[in-house]
Parts: sequence; C-alpha cells; structure tokens
Amino acid sequence: MKNLIYLNCLLFLFAGCKDEPEQIPSYLRIEPFTVDAQGNASWHKLTEGWLYVNGEYLGAYTLPAEVPILADGDAKIWVYPGVKENGINVTPNIYPILTRWEGTNVALTPGEIKSVQPNTKYDLAANFPFGISRGDFDGGSSIVLENRDNDPATSFSLTTDGAFNGKCILMEVDTAHTFMEVATEKVSGLPNTGAPEVWLEMHYKCDIPFLLYLIYSYGGDESTQAVYQFNVSEEWNKIYLNLTQSITATQALNYRLFYRAVLPKDNNGNYPQLKGAVRIDNIRITHL
Repeated sequence: MKNLIYLNCLLFLFAGCKDEPEQIPSYLRIEPFTVDAQGNASWHKLTEGWLYVNGEYLGAYTLPAEVPILADGDAKIWVYPGVKENGINVTPNIYPILTRWEGTNVALTPGEIKSVQPNTKYDLAANFPFGISRGDFDGGSSIVLENRDNDPATSFSLTTDGAFNGKCILMEVDTAHTFMEVATEKVSGLPNTGAPEVWLEMHYKCDIPFLLYLIYSYGGDESTQAVYQFNVSEEWNKIYLNLTQSITATQALNYRLFYRAVLPKDNNGNYPQLKGAVRIDNIRITHL
C-alpha cells in the first residue's frame, strides 16, 4: 500500500513537471519617431520608445528596435517618445512635452514581424513662455538677449555663419577677451512645485566648453544657480535639460537663461587654443 502511494506521488510529480509547449512570440519593430512640428524629426533627438502593449509596460528601447511580444491578434500599442535627460546616456526619460503614439488593432502574429512608425507632436497643453519660435532667431520677434560680461570690446551676434538653421547666437572668445556672458530676457510664472516639469530644449555647437546658469530673482537683487556644463561638440547637438529641480529649489518670481563661455587653460596655465566659439539655436523653455 505504501509503495502504491509512493508510485502515485511520483506520477503526480512527473505530470506536474511536464514541459508546456513553448509559446512563440510575435515581433514588433518600432521605427524612429516622426515629429509633426517645426523642423520635423531633424530638429529633435528622440532616442527611445517607451512601449506599452494592451496596457502593460514592456520597457524602454533604443530606436529602431525589434521587441518580442507574447501576444497574438489585435493589440493596443502605446509608444512614448523618450530622450536622454540632461544629455546623459544613463538617464533616459519619457519626454512629457510630446504626445504618445497610439496604435489600435495592431495585428500581431506569432513568429512574424509587425512594423510600426510612431508619430508625435507637441502636446496641445504645452506652454512656451518665450514663444515656440522666438528662440530660433529667424523671425521678426526673437528672444531679447543681453551682453552681461561688461566688456565693451566683446558682444554676441546673431549670424547665419555655421548656424543650425537660419540664424543662431554666436559667442566668440580669444586670449585678449577670455570670457563672454549672455543672458536672455526674463521669464516668469514657471511651475515651481515639481509638477508639471519644466524643460529646456536647445541646439548647440562649440569648440570649447561653456556653462549654463539660471539667473533668478524675487523682485530685487539677482542670484545665479549653475545648471549644466556643455562639453565640446564639433557638430550640432540637441539637448533636453530638465530645469524642474533648479526651479523648485529657488522658488523665484522670474528667471533668465545665462550662458558663459570661457577660453580654457591647460594644467600649466596655458591656452591650448587661441580662440573659441559657441553657437546656440532653437531655445525653448516649455512645460505642460
């Protein structure tokens, strides 16, 4: 009797361990985003897609990407546009200012590849305190800029020379005039509670590093807070900077963007290069 019980237990265990047929995945190929906005995708740097299938989050993927999915038949696909927050590879994030792409009834078939081309645009609720196009410096109304270095021999210029598109800000330094500082006009009313987030979009190109600060005030004297140091970029680059933490920490009434270019020295105090140039274009502060 004991042997029979033992045998029945073994049969039960073996039955429970019997391999189930392996499910064949469907494959979803996600192409890079297209963008319905000025400059289209060429003005943006949307590096990731954050994928949801039938309401389930399946991860963030560098685009283009081919993703295996255990699903069969019509599926609801959401892809959120993602960027490198503050230009850092290890901090990808959904960019909340642009809309997600929604695909309904996307037919998935096990063993087959289904390609989708996500599209995005600025959210209708997005605010642009400087205006959406004043920061490209190409129209009749541009962001007002101020030379802040107190050196009458130097001044920024708006030029087509080497610009990303149309005109750009050009800041030039040399061994006789080793730094230049430029500030934008004031912007007020930015959200300061942490939600919604406040972002800065911009293009830049530089053969020397340069710095970005926020100048902020409570109605009287101004203070500055360091935000970001830009490294050398010989080609035009797009960056998305999250200003939320700086604004939440300062709780000021108004802010200016403040750019500072300094001709660098080596460890011996010498100038490795005799001059340097910084170009900036398409400045957009934005929030929902």
